[in-house]
Amino acid sequence: MTFPITRNLPVLLVVALVIATPGYVRADLTDIKVYFPIVERGDLQFESIGNMVVDDDNEYHGFKHQEFELEYGVKDFWATSITASVIKPAGEGFKYDILGWENTLQLTEEGRYWLDFGFHMEIEVNDEGDEPHNLEGRFLFRRVSGAFEHILNVNFEQQFGSAADESTELEYIWRTEYSLDYDTAIGFEAFGAPGEIKYLPALSEQDHRLGPAFYQDVRIGAVTVEMNLIWLIGLTTGSAAHTPHWQIEIEF
Repeated sequence: MTFPITRNLPVLLVVALVIATPGYVRADLTDIKVYFPIVERGDLQFESIGNMVVDDDNEYHGFKHQEFELEYGVKDFWATSITASVIKPAGEGFKYDILGWENTLQLTEEGRYWLDFGFHMEIEVNDEGDEPHNLEGRFLFRRVSGAFEHILNVNFEQQFGSAADESTELEYIWRTEYSLDYDTAIGFEAFGAPGEIKYLPALSEQDHRLGPAFYQDVRIGAVTVEMNLIWLIGLTTGSAAHTPHWQIEIEF
């Protein structure tokens, strides 16, 4: 069973238009993660996601971000999760950052069409009173061809709250992986934020990163542990030089 996309298409279009309302927001690339358009009912997952910045600029070098997520597949087409994250700004200690609520809708039956399609929405509440909150919407695309799997997320981020700027930021993340066997895959990921939708800066000032990835699943009884290791390399002067990224997912 999948989400009835035709009947609910007007609702999705309204949501997309609300998220894409023009305004200004500074891009936040701390939550580097690929979201899947496939949902499994009754699936319970705990996830730990992190990254750090390696750069010549001392203002950014050493920045670390760590997020923890608990997700449950409520329906065949709907999964919901709670997230909490901590950050370590350059030269400072760790501090609690954001509490989030996420929902993923699977809009097509897996493998039925040329592309699997889904939609993901996230609300992030910032712990700092003088910092804005975030509303994010992602369109999720997936294509499987033999041993290759390709995933594209297109993300629109809008701030809200008394400290919010009035803009919408465009972000994306792409993954291509090649399965070596049932449990192991290699590939690459690309991630970036072109910037404010109504006024995109010069390409050199945008944030675009690309790098190799390794994926490994380990099964311990009825529990599956998925480990992803990615090393993103900055492609522009507006990007961090290096961003090691890791993701550990435990599926019960």
